[in-house]
Amino acid sequence: MREVLSLLSDSKFHSGEELGEALGVTRAAVWKRLKKLESVGITVHSVKGRGYRIPERLILLDEARLREAGVAEDIAIDIPFETPSTNDVLKQKIALGARLPALVVTEHQTQGKGRRGRVWESGVAKNITMSFAWKFEQGPSVVEGLSLAVGVVIAKVLRNLGVPNPGLKWPNDILIDGQKICGILLEMIADQDVCRVVIGIGLNVESTPEQQARVDQPWTDLTSRLSFTPDRNEIIAQITEGLVAMCDVFAHGNGLAHYHAQWQAFDMLYNQPVMMFSGNRQQAGIARGVDASGALRLETSEGIELLHGGEVSVRKQV
Repeated sequence: MREVLSLLSDSKFHSGEELGEALGVTRAAVWKRLKKLESVGITVHSVKGRGYRIPERLILLDEARLREAGVAEDIAIDIPFETPSTNDVLKQKIALGARLPALVVTEHQTQGKGRRGRVWESGVAKNITMSFAWKFEQGPSVVEGLSLAVGVVIAKVLRNLGVPNPGLKWPNDILIDGQKICGILLEMIADQDVCRVVIGIGLNVESTPEQQARVDQPWTDLTSRLSFTPDRNEIIAQITEGLVAMCDVFAHGNGLAHYHAQWQAFDMLYNQPVMMFSGNRQQAGIARGVDASGALRLETSEGIELLHGGEVSVRKQV
């Protein structure tokens, strides 16, 4: 599918014969590939005598573009066109002994997941679905608070792009004016003294109406906030550069302390009334920032309660 979409990415008409010659297949095989594109949500216009085109130009994810934008040569890059989960791709590579750091990005994630088993909608060739893996020789103890630092990295990238007022919602959501634009999912593979962390990131760049209809919470995307659609390759490169620097900080033992003040500056819940949900339990209180480990400090009538991630969620009270 990637090859035929790449040929159509200029949004110009291409005849079935032209596409077949470029792909080395018959016109019937071209038609099947175009139908496959339509089945995953790509609109293909067909006009008799002129051929096929897609409505808008596309810049696909591409290793050369990623390298040109700043992804270092020592980071292995894999770009499957379609995959159930970029996190799972990296975990499989790690199980087979792949070298790290490594980056996996895809045009279409079919079974993306967020915290607490939620589904992450990625669209096709529109948004950013990426996973980055790093090996910590110092073991799992050094990665405490890592997910919060990832949020800081992404919020700074969004701010540098010109997105106004990016905010962080504990533990690992990035919002703009209360609308979610990015989610983070960390998975850890630890054995004795070595810890490998897979950082999954889903960032809305240009969401489709179909994607919008399937999302059950307030959300936004970069295109609507910037009034243009940025090149996803450049954003991925900026995020990856920030993640490398962040992992290096944690590897040297400085951890969340290095990012704590920056996280607090982006904290959209600070001093706000919130409701905490954990299983069947609910607790109202005031969010008082995070402690040195990344736990949320919830002030209740009984004092300060420390909330850790996992199955805990927090919502701002109106």
